[in-house]
Amino acid sequence: MTPRVVYALALAFLVAACASDGGSGDNPINGGESTNRNPLTTPTPDPDPDPDPDPDPDEENPDADGDGILDAITKDLASYDISAFPTTVTVEVRGLDSTPVEVVYARNAALDQPGYLAYSMQEDALDRFFLALGNVSADGSVSAIAVGDGGQFNRVIQGARYSRDSGTFDPPAIGTGPGAGQVSYAGDYAGITNIKSTSGAQLIPVPDPTAPGLPDLPGQPGTVRGTIFFNVNFAEMTINGSINGRELIDPRDGSVFESLNDIVLILDEINADGTFAGDVELDGQLNVSLGNYGGVFGGTDASYVAGAVEIEGWTETFSDELEIGVFVLTQCGRPGDAPICSVAAP
Repeated sequence: MTPRVVYALALAFLVAACASDGGSGDNPINGGESTNRNPLTTPTPDPDPDPDPDPDPDEENPDADGDGILDAITKDLASYDISAFPTTVTVEVRGLDSTPVEVVYARNAALDQPGYLAYSMQEDALDRFFLALGNVSADGSVSAIAVGDGGQFNRVIQGARYSRDSGTFDPPAIGTGPGAGQVSYAGDYAGITNIKSTSGAQLIPVPDPTAPGLPDLPGQPGTVRGTIFFNVNFAEMTINGSINGRELIDPRDGSVFESLNDIVLILDEINADGTFAGDVELDGQLNVSLGNYGGVFGGTDASYVAGAVEIEGWTETFSDELEIGVFVLTQCGRPGDAPICSVAAP
């Protein structure tokens, strides 16, 4: 996909490197899907897939770990531990963050996004830079975390997970009328992309960037922020929603680099255990899947929900862009709910 001409100069720091040095500069995307995935965990694509205009995400992305989360969402993130939150988080990434297998990421407040705390790991200037964004509900019942690096050696490593950390699924009482079983959830959304800069503000500096024999330098990933809204009917056990006001954040200085299209979280069923998984589309583009979303309800009367989103191909500015993101939301009408809840039934 060719970048739009209007952005040609503004995006030079991100896209020019693709043509000149095979992806060793600021943008890891190198013109093909295989250039930005982890070959250890991603199967070889079918060269002639059978098109499906209305794919079932549960069939296309099985849950190999048996934890209710689609493999398309967990990707390279094997596990996470938030017992030391908010001071640190511990994650197990399949690939090259540090040792031992489970690695403690330190707080990095400079990369916080609205509603989510940031943690990072980079051992030295020539190692990958990993960013984690996550949060826990006010009652501690649910949590979610996304982890991604800035790409190096033609691959990016990403993944997200969520969990109900206490209690069981406790849906609200079903009655008649507004708020009696049909409720809303709203709040902030945060994502990590494979659009990077080797001039990221949080990277360990390379002492001499012109030194001969330097390998492909690691990048710092650009992030995405926005707001997310769900309508849920616990009588019919269905959910749908959208992510709005999405903005791509420049890893060099934290400024807004580009405003992005809204995405829609398509109507799907809620399982008996309070988990769900569905398909993602661009707003206004029916039956063209961008990826998947999933989550879990927690707390008394399902006061909170946590989950994750994985999408690709969400802007015309770049090619083969990937995003992994998370949400931890409060039910409208509960303490700490989002401002938009003032126009939603309690």
